[in-house]
Amino acid sequence: MPFSVRRPLRSRALAPDRYLTDGRRLLRVLARFDDGRSVMVLVEDCCTLDAYAYALVELRAMRFREVGVSAPAPRTVAPPAEAAETLREGTGQAAV
Repeated sequence: MPFSVRRPLRSRALAPDRYLTDGRRLLRVLARFDDGRSVMVLVEDCCTLDAYAYALVELRAMRFREVGVSAPAPRTVAPPAEAAETLREGTGQAAV
């Protein structure tokens, strides 16, 4: 019996400027409305720029999930202070 390993869409994933996908479409959350009984969000389709209003239960039924955040790119390593001092100013060549 197959089972889903996906986590259901959580209410906290529906914060403004977060992204959702169903594997085909990419939606950006524009606004969230929570009256304590249900959650409604205004989302923008990133391809067409059309805006739609969906309830959380509708997004779950359509199998939308939060887009994961990847780690930032590693920073480039600056040369050690000693090596930087040996470079001639403006030439990029090492001083002899």
